[in-house]
Amino acid sequence: MKTWTRCILLLLLQLVPGAYGDVLPSVCCHSRDTGKIVGGQNALEGQWPWQVSLWTTSEGHICGGSLIHSGWVLTAAHCFLGSLNLRFYHVKVGGLTLSLLEPHSTFVAVRSILVYPGYIWEERSSGDIAWVQLDSPLKPSQFTPVCLPEAQVFLTPRTLCWGSTQERLLVSILEVAVPLLDSEECELMYHLGEPSLTGQQLIQSDMLCAGFVEGQKDSCQGNSGGPLVCAINSSWVQVGVTSWGFGCAWPFWPGVYTRVPTYMNWIQRTLAGYHSDDSGSYSRVPESHEILLLVLLILVLPGIL
Repeated sequence: MKTWTRCILLLLLQLVPGAYGDVLPSVCCHSRDTGKIVGGQNALEGQWPWQVSLWTTSEGHICGGSLIHSGWVLTAAHCFLGSLNLRFYHVKVGGLTLSLLEPHSTFVAVRSILVYPGYIWEERSSGDIAWVQLDSPLKPSQFTPVCLPEAQVFLTPRTLCWGSTQERLLVSILEVAVPLLDSEECELMYHLGEPSLTGQQLIQSDMLCAGFVEGQKDSCQGNSGGPLVCAINSSWVQVGVTSWGFGCAWPFWPGVYTRVPTYMNWIQRTLAGYHSDDSGSYSRVPESHEILLLVLLILVLPGIL
């Protein structure tokens, strides 16, 4: 490729935010106790700095979520079955309890809610994943984002991963270690003793299971939307979003999570479509930029090729 054509191509790529594929933070997933095996104990301050709580004005804490960017929270679509009215929601960042008065925490208003287009608003539906856009970006000192996986990452059954429980009746946030399960085994377990489910496929291709055959440890009500993270290559990587389950920690009914790798293309496209200016205000990438990029590429590509 000639030098001048390479320069033009690089210039064009800069016209659209995220064109380099670097819309996700380059520094992420540094927990204070990376690699520590835990199960059902109180989380330590700073241990899971990406963990957030989604609140409504009427109910308080309703769901968990994870910060993967200074202005974006990843959560479950079904958290918004009650309403998509932005005024109802706030995101609590920081802290270890569900208290409004907890030190080192802040409440942030919600600017937009983006539910995955394929979600059909039914129990146990595929596509149970959503974005919450914060009204203003967080400062670097307020959080550390969790890392997200490659779209083609291989998730090995029996890998021990970590989730959290944020039940409304609990004062503090708990953490629990659970192994990933084979999807076919998980499907069989859910059908044990449940003749009414005969012929139904519960575990879809965009879902994964984590938990124990004997139960006892699991995510639970109030933790919907919260992250399931695994230590991959010495980094905390979010592989699941807490989606659904029968009961809490019951035998043969492990927790079911939305499989994050399945949605990485959608996640990247969503982030690439927004940018923030120096004042911290967000705006949608103008369609005119995208059209201009396309036109210029058509003009330049023949010279490059």
